[in-house]
Amino acid sequence: MALFDSIIGTAGEKFGLGSDKTGGLLAALLGLITTNGFGGFLNRFRDAGLGGTVDSWITTGDNTPISNEQLESALGEDTIDSAADQAGVERTTAASAMAAMIPQVVDQLTPDGEVPDEGTLLSRIGGFLSGWGGAATGAIAGGLGAAASGAFDRGGITTDTLDAGKRKIADNVDRVDAGAVAASDRVSRTMNTVGNRYDGDADEGSSPLKWLLPLLLLGLLLVLGYWFCGKSPTPTTPVNVNTNKANTVTTNSNSTAKMVDSSFSIKADNGKYTVSGNVPDEATKKQIMDALTAQYGAGNVDFAGLRVDASVKPFAAGWWDNLSKMLPNLKDWKTGELGFAGNAITAATGLPQAALDQLKNLFSGWKLPVSVAGAETATKQANEEALKELGEADSVEEVVKALNVSIISFASGNSAIPADAKPILDKAAEVLKKQPDGAMVEIGGHTDSDGNDDANMKLSQARADSVKKALVALGVKDAMLTAKGYGETAPVAANDTPDNKFKNRRIEYKTGSGGAPTATTTTTTNTNPATANANSTK
Repeated sequence: MALFDSIIGTAGEKFGLGSDKTGGLLAALLGLITTNGFGGFLNRFRDAGLGGTVDSWITTGDNTPISNEQLESALGEDTIDSAADQAGVERTTAASAMAAMIPQVVDQLTPDGEVPDEGTLLSRIGGFLSGWGGAATGAIAGGLGAAASGAFDRGGITTDTLDAGKRKIADNVDRVDAGAVAASDRVSRTMNTVGNRYDGDADEGSSPLKWLLPLLLLGLLLVLGYWFCGKSPTPTTPVNVNTNKANTVTTNSNSTAKMVDSSFSIKADNGKYTVSGNVPDEATKKQIMDALTAQYGAGNVDFAGLRVDASVKPFAAGWWDNLSKMLPNLKDWKTGELGFAGNAITAATGLPQAALDQLKNLFSGWKLPVSVAGAETATKQANEEALKELGEADSVEEVVKALNVSIISFASGNSAIPADAKPILDKAAEVLKKQPDGAMVEIGGHTDSDGNDDANMKLSQARADSVKKALVALGVKDAMLTAKGYGETAPVAANDTPDNKFKNRRIEYKTGSGGAPTATTTTTTNTNPATANANSTK
């Protein structure tokens, strides 16, 4: 258990969770890793355009953090909802805690910079699994332990007893979740392998626990994965982890997968460049590789994180032509990041002034980070988009989604609704007043981490209360709305840059069940602060 003590302690302290709840969320993550396979689990983040981020978790150096929306883009809302329910943690807090833990978990499980095989993975997480308490784990472990008892005799393990134990474990898995047939098959294959190895070459002094204990831990992990997540996540194409930085091309063959935006990011670090993202075809990938190789030299650009995914939507019109025009002004660029997703600039840091000026001019119709566009422009862009979505909204879920695009630019230390937010609330109220009894919306206030914790909590509550009061004054039923301040406890991004702090200062809406789509759950790479519902100042 010591392997994860620091992760549990840090996350528990940051998000105000006890070790039991933090351990429950961690167990859910380990279950996902086991049921998907480690490579498959990581591929879910790569498919969400986070290839470079995943590589940072595996290789040496700092781990790149992920936001709540990136987590949800990779794992899906249902998976996070289920993990939150089973661990007994409020949904937004659960998402934030899981997003914080995943980079550390992957880092801990890949100390050599390589994804471990199943046996090595099991040995690394077995200590945590056996040490983590809770009634759920005890019940599952008890069922597996009873099954295992039939596989022992004092003289050793025979093929017959192994087969009997295998059938009992499969029965227990089926009782936990009828959808776990795949898990029991996997355990069966492992048990057959163990039986064959024992019959063939085990010495007489070998302890039965040498073979059976890892098997039981594997079975328990598989059951935990299904128990916490309710169902197996959507299969993804297995990929290599690219620790050798070789190019990897994958496509998502799942025809029912939600279309997401193409993405592209280039990070500069002292004259070395790392490229990541998902592009729709080989032609686009070749275009990028040829241009950047010609500009920076083949040995200076790492394209390991740039992949082809036929399921992503193309970039907005004119993207490549405009970027090509910028490249000459990026020739001597040494440090920073430039990123794109759909029709948004997701990052623009450390750029030479000439390139930054050109970016604003060439991509004037795109959503820009607040550090580039300025808070006023970012707010205007977001609210124009929100008004358009509200004009087409009929359901409470659609209203929530649109409101999470909007920005309320509260004055510093103030909870008064500014004038430019009133058209948004007017339009939202029109639709909410038509909703049936029983519809619920939570209005959540959030701040960044600057300033006093208690003051931030009070300010976030006051702002949430102000929004509720405004909607009630517009005719929305008081019983339909709840207002809750979260202070700085549920960030959607690391509080390390002005853009990220801008994203964390926000009013966030969700249905009473926490299951409504939001701006942070329906946009794959929504790292642009202009599209995050935010307060412009603390």
